Amino acid sequence: MDGRTLIAFFTSWSMWVTIVPIILCSVVSLAIIIERIVYYRKINHDYRVITETAINFVKSKNYDAVSSYLQGFAGPVVKIILDILTHRRQKTMNDGVVLGASRSAIIKIEKNIGIIATIATISPMLGLFGTVTGLLKAFVALYQGGPDASTLLAYGVSEALLTTIIGLMVAIPSWMFYNYMVSQVDFYVKEVEFVSNVFGTMPEE
Repeated sequence: MDGRTLIAFFTSWSMWVTIVPIILCSVVSLAIIIERIVYYRKINHDYRVITETAINFVKSKNYDAVSSYLQGFAGPVVKIILDILTHRRQKTMNDGVVLGASRSAIIKIEKNIGIIATIATISPMLGLFGTVTGLLKAFVALYQGGPDASTLLAYGVSEALLTTIIGLMVAIPSWMFYNYMVSQVDFYVKEVEFVSNVFGTMPEE
């Protein structure tokens, strides 16, 4: 396969070959952003107050009351408390219970953070790919000359700039939200550690 064949292959690509994947990335990114914002707001509780109240119920050995109280709060951090107290009540408490509940909570909190990071990374690359193919079309048009050369040259440059813009429009907000997700994950991981330490080290009855 010679150079002319490769040039003909890439210049035959439509601009949409690059734009469609970027649009799909934007749809996925937007869906994850909305879902995570709603999720983080849903589990945004004062875990110090919840912990103190739950401990008071445990000290009075009122497990039914503490279970009813905790069921009023959503999120994996509260579920850690429920799991630990359930095992305490059943006399099956051990370090594995705390570790398993904590890992499960962190997995739910970190959900989709890798996808956002990937989209933020590949979107500008897809835009750059469209930039390169657009410039290639422009230079081919300039090389071939003819009455339509200036039109094809302008179109190739326009295509290059357009794909770059679209790629950046997806990447920039994705990176911003990725940083937001990282900060939220760090915050809730600390809450997981706090709750796990408090209830995991409670003395046996």
